[in-house]
Amino acid sequence: MIGRRGILALGGAAAFAGQARAAAWPLRPVRIVVPFAAGGSSDICARLVGRQMQSATGQGFVVENIAGGNGVVGTLAVLQAPADGHTLLLGATTTFSVNPHLMRNPGYDAERDFALVGVFGLTSSYLMVAADSPWRTAQKLFAAIRAQPGKLNSAWFNGSSRIPAALLKRVAKLEFEEVSYKIVGNAITDLMSGQVQFCYIDMVAADAHLNSGKFRALAVTGPQRSARFPDLPAMRELYEGFETSGYLGMGIRSAVAPDIQREVNRQITAAVQEPEISRRLREMSMDPVSMDLESSIAYGHSEREKYGRIMRMAGIEPE
Repeated sequence: MIGRRGILALGGAAAFAGQARAAAWPLRPVRIVVPFAAGGSSDICARLVGRQMQSATGQGFVVENIAGGNGVVGTLAVLQAPADGHTLLLGATTTFSVNPHLMRNPGYDAERDFALVGVFGLTSSYLMVAADSPWRTAQKLFAAIRAQPGKLNSAWFNGSSRIPAALLKRVAKLEFEEVSYKIVGNAITDLMSGQVQFCYIDMVAADAHLNSGKFRALAVTGPQRSARFPDLPAMRELYEGFETSGYLGMGIRSAVAPDIQREVNRQITAAVQEPEISRRLREMSMDPVSMDLESSIAYGHSEREKYGRIMRMAGIEPE
């Protein structure tokens, strides 16, 4: 029979073994799968945080873009990888919060198959038009849409760009065409050329385009105004209940050992707390956040529930 001291000794040994396993992670280079094309917000942040984690651990962190299917193709690639913590998934609102409500069968269960093990920061989207467009305010753009029902076009390329446009149709009772694109670059090209007249683009991806002077932001979709452009109204100031915000972070297969999940979270949190990383995130209009493992997982769950409510309000049915 094992006495109380023996049980405590075994518990201490188990805890030590767990710490040793976590401390040993990563044992080899880590692959970060970004389920979207290069150049977008997910890609930028994955490389930024990955470089910091590489510096801290001494192991390589290699970003691999596997785009397609609104993030599904890359997500499934991670689901099929070994559950040893050496394949991470750039976690985003689209893949973890939107797709579960947008698709009847995406091929994965975000709640069951993955854990959101860390959050980099919170963000929202800009309502954007080309710099040479005739509309200098959101109100004037909406008035033009109302005056020409069905004549103007909105571009979308992922959940964070599709949902605000669909929500706008409902809450503002506007008629316009929604044009789907596979990648953000093509949508940007057509926005600049006037093939489409407006687009909601997440703040991180939109940053470089706004800096180029070729585009103009008219509003933000988050719960409050942007610190970068304080004169821009939040959409909720124009239409009650209009708010879409999101996050970027890191996901991992739920089957990965809890001690490894905790170590990944620790490394992500340390990376985001680095002053240079925090500064870069803020420059990209993202609010850096630090969450422990339990808080990150709970946040992922609450965001899925939130987007279920938003998509019902927008009238978007799963396909």
